[in-house]
Amino acid sequence: MSNRHLRSAGVLCLLALFCLAGCGPGLTPEEKKYVQAHEEPGVAGFVKKLLSRYFFASSLSSRPDRVFLGHTSIVWTVDFAPDGKTLASAGADKDIIVWNADTGVPVHTLRAHTESVMRVAFSPDGKTLASGAQDKLIHLWNTESGTLSGTLTAHDGWIVSLAFSPDGKWLASASNDRRIIVWDVQKMRIEKVLEGHSDVVDAVAFSPDGRRLVSGGDDRLVLVWDVKQGGEPLMTLQGHASFLKAVSYAPDGKTIASAGLDQQIILWDAVTGTQIRTLAGQEGMIFCLDWSRDGRRLASGGDSLLIWDAASGEILKNIRSFYGFVNGLAFSPDGKHLSTAQYNKAVLLFDRLP
Repeated sequence: MSNRHLRSAGVLCLLALFCLAGCGPGLTPEEKKYVQAHEEPGVAGFVKKLLSRYFFASSLSSRPDRVFLGHTSIVWTVDFAPDGKTLASAGADKDIIVWNADTGVPVHTLRAHTESVMRVAFSPDGKTLASGAQDKLIHLWNTESGTLSGTLTAHDGWIVSLAFSPDGKWLASASNDRRIIVWDVQKMRIEKVLEGHSDVVDAVAFSPDGRRLVSGGDDRLVLVWDVKQGGEPLMTLQGHASFLKAVSYAPDGKTIASAGLDQQIILWDAVTGTQIRTLAGQEGMIFCLDWSRDGRRLASGGDSLLIWDAASGEILKNIRSFYGFVNGLAFSPDGKHLSTAQYNKAVLLFDRLP
């Protein structure tokens, strides 16, 4: 190869690296301004962002054990079926892929949405998969046949979060229309509309007993609702410095975790609303959270993937991603595996967990 060809290849590689480093998840204009304002300036900041996001893992054990390839664009979301035998992923290619969790072979590819699919969630009995997208629609799928069984319509904006109640009776949806809608799944009708956020609602989660719902949004607030009562929120929790992207109840229902673009996870007492602890140590934004079913570990994803000891707040594992942003994650029901939805079109599985 001539020197001219080598120089050309080098220029192309540098351009590609700049494009990669500039890539970011689907943020609103306000969120992008916040991120840009908090990035380290200059060449040092660029190199740090590039290396941490795309090249370095803290050790060989940080690399995924399995990589599922099938999406043609950004993967936004992933969820394990209750039996742990399958997992579903979806993203900007509008496809929902249901995978055999052991082999990585697709079981179904579900197509009906006309815009990016932002969230998928299995019902507690595993018979239904809900999907929400930028087309403002929520589709309900029969997981055995892979057929569409119903569509829920009422939101005026993107569907960005979904959560089934533990008994499967209700489905909560959150949207950038600033509303939370609680649906009666069997009757396919609205049960409650919860309004209290002043900006995009990014995340919702039911308490383990199904009586309460927690939500988080770009207004930096964590709101706790009585699902049956509706009306005003029971509690308003304040402590985050920027947009919230994830909320989750611990399996015992005693703790709420919240996280977002301010790079911290706050653990709250679910009864009193007081702050228990702040987990700091994750570099960059946090987009997703999930508890292991025994409640001992908490996983957080964003620029990197961290697994925390929930009791002590210690970082058990820090995984630097080779695959771009971690947009979504889910522990398997038995807690032995962790799956992630990646910015670079991949679904990853980690089997060597602390």
